[in-house]
Amino acid sequence: MKLIIRFILLFTVSQAFAQDNMQQLSYEAFIDQVMQNHPIAQISNNTVEGGDAVVTRAKGEFDPLLFGDVNQKYFSNSQYYSNANGGLKIPTWFGLSAEAGYIKNDGIYLNPENRTPDIGLWYAGLRLELGQGLIIDKRRAELKKAKVIREGTILDKKILLNELKRDASMAYWKWVQAYSEVSIYKEALQNAVIRFEGVKSSAEYGFRPYIDTVEALIVVQSRSVELSKSEVKYQNAELQLEIYLWDKGFIPLELDGVVPDLSAKDVGVSLYPELDSLINNHPYIQLNELKIQQNQIDLQLKKEQLKPKVSLKYNALSEPVGNDPFAEYSSSNYSWGASVAYPIFTRKERGDVQFSKLKLENQELSNVVTMAEINYKVKGAYNDYTQSLEQYVVLEQLVENNQLLYSTELKFFNIGESSVFMVNSRETKLLKTQIEFVEIQNKVQMLKNELDYMLMTF
Repeated sequence: MKLIIRFILLFTVSQAFAQDNMQQLSYEAFIDQVMQNHPIAQISNNTVEGGDAVVTRAKGEFDPLLFGDVNQKYFSNSQYYSNANGGLKIPTWFGLSAEAGYIKNDGIYLNPENRTPDIGLWYAGLRLELGQGLIIDKRRAELKKAKVIREGTILDKKILLNELKRDASMAYWKWVQAYSEVSIYKEALQNAVIRFEGVKSSAEYGFRPYIDTVEALIVVQSRSVELSKSEVKYQNAELQLEIYLWDKGFIPLELDGVVPDLSAKDVGVSLYPELDSLINNHPYIQLNELKIQQNQIDLQLKKEQLKPKVSLKYNALSEPVGNDPFAEYSSSNYSWGASVAYPIFTRKERGDVQFSKLKLENQELSNVVTMAEINYKVKGAYNDYTQSLEQYVVLEQLVENNQLLYSTELKFFNIGESSVFMVNSRETKLLKTQIEFVEIQNKVQMLKNELDYMLMTF
């Protein structure tokens, strides 16, 4: 038994010396590593790039279009017809599209209205939607919605990174708490071993009864069990923390003996003077408002479909001479057309409008509920945070007072005016308050992290 006790003493002393030379990981350095190299950080970047791609795709509906087609028919050694048409279409934002091209038709059975000069015809003209499609059409609606979606991806990125930082921060502070508890129990075990050796020597010289050695040994054994439990907790906290540690190229990292930096562990009070403003500008509320904007665009498009379809088309025609397509241009050479269409009952259109209105109303109501929930959760978290700060101050004083009682009792014990029982009792109370103080210290950090997460102020 004596050999075991000496081994425990040497182990705790050597461990304390080794920790002084270990590499330390501060909270700031850890979070910086996480936000730069974690795969979720890259996912958040991809989310924004995806929003840019959606906008690019929607803009593609306004790209100029080159077109061309040829249709010919041959039968019984005769060319019935040959129709060739090619050109450029340019859509614009305001229900107007421009078109220019070249057409050449011939053949023995060609429809007379399609006949062109042997050299063909150049044409250029406009197409205008005067009814449905003048204010907004599907192309413009999709582009507007794409821009809203891109704004949403920026908020999605912020939310993803905010969740990542919250989860990583929680893992870090649990790691710190577990490490602090191990340090406390190691010191307590070291003190218990030293006291056991002293009591045993005193008993051998007849200054103390041998029963005191049994009580001192029980404390050593108890502290050893507590240390073992805390070390398992610390090892699990290390594994949890390593989930968030990645190097460039998405290579997972291990702590490999790295310990937390406790030099800046003191809890600082964080103030939130503009709490209501932060709630009103919360990203989740902004996301809901963007969804409302999308629904408003849909509603505008559905209302546009209640209008009749009225299209006007005009093309100026010109027979080319040599290389000059406009040599024989005359304002009297043109083609034009108009078309009108309107459903008599508009039941489909009115149904779409009504459905879009209800969808918009539901989204607005959802936003009201979301704001109320965020307001409740944020203010509840703020109350928990401020209350934990008060508990922190009380427990800090409680640790100091118990430390004073323990130190005083230990002095009395060393001069023979106290018992092992009283010293152990004082130390047990000190140990309990030290653990409670570590818990509240890290609880304050976690509650602050949770509040920052809810407010998206990370």
